[in-house]
Formats: sequence, C-alpha cells, structure tokens
Amino acid sequence: MMIISTDIKNWKEYLERKFSDDSIFTITDKTNIKSNGIYTITAKGSETVISFIWPDNDWLTIDDIQFHNPKVKGWSGELLGGNGPKKGKFNQENIEYVNLILDTPLKKGWTSTDYYLFGKVFKSISKEGMNPKSGKEILTDFNFGCIGTLLFPISILINIGLITGIIGKKETRIIKPMME
Repeated sequence: MMIISTDIKNWKEYLERKFSDDSIFTITDKTNIKSNGIYTITAKGSETVISFIWPDNDWLTIDDIQFHNPKVKGWSGELLGGNGPKKGKFNQENIEYVNLILDTPLKKGWTSTDYYLFGKVFKSISKEGMNPKSGKEILTDFNFGCIGTLLFPISILINIGLITGIIGKKETRIIKPMME
C-alpha cells in the first residue's frame, strides 16, 4: 500500500514516483495533445500498455485507467472514473484502488480468450492472473455492437455455441506480468 506522502500533490506526481525506474518503465506523456490526452506506461520487454486517460489540468482527477496488449482483443475495460470524475479524484482511497488494479498488469498478468465467428471477433473475456480457468473476470467485451443488440435472442445462442465449441473458434492467450 502506498500512502500519499505530503510531497505528492496529484496523480502525475504519484505516477512519476510509482514508475520512476526508467531502466524498467517508459513513460509517454501526450496529455498536452488535445486529441490524445493519454499518459502511458510500458515496461521494457512487455507489450502491455497502461493508459491514464484525460487528467484535468492540475492532475487532481483522472478520467480513466485502462490496460491492453496488442497481441489480444481483450482488455481491462474502464477501471477508474468513466463518466464520474469524482471516482477519479486524487485521494488516499483512490490511490489504494489504483494500486490494487495495477497489480494485474504489473504483477499477476492476465488472460484474454477471444471467440471468433466467421473470422471476426464476437467477444473477448479478460481474466486476472495467468490461468484462464480460475482467474477473476475483469471484462467481457462483445464486439458486434448494435447488430448484437438487435439480434439479442440469436446472439445468446451464438454465445452458447462458441463457449461449447460447437461453432466458431476460440483463442486463449496469456499475458505475462509487466514486472516479470
């Protein structure tokens, strides 16, 4: 647990301290680019990217945190603020929460199971840890958008067929921790 020290005043200072070892981490700060607004962390030798999205000008709130890896379709989902900036406020409770969620990409690793239908991703399931059968589910992401909603009863049957292996294709990939 990282207690907010009196010399850490905002999220940017917290991130700079947490990821200060430049022999391990690379920080890319594009928060000053209006069309981007993302502060990213990568570890050398890892393709996983942790994104800290849309901090306010003084870095006292941050809109969201997400992690992903280009090898898979699954990702973390929105982990912090989303549309509720109070959730992303810089305070001790949120520091503890952020430390907890960062354990997955940094120390535990994660899995992504991608289900394909007609050569396109139908859904992806991301799970904490490197065992896809026992990890806590982080996010299930359906990739058919509005069509999936319109075909709701059929999409349930498709989902059952994919999970049981009757139709489609399934790929499970293990993403190693960034700190390995």
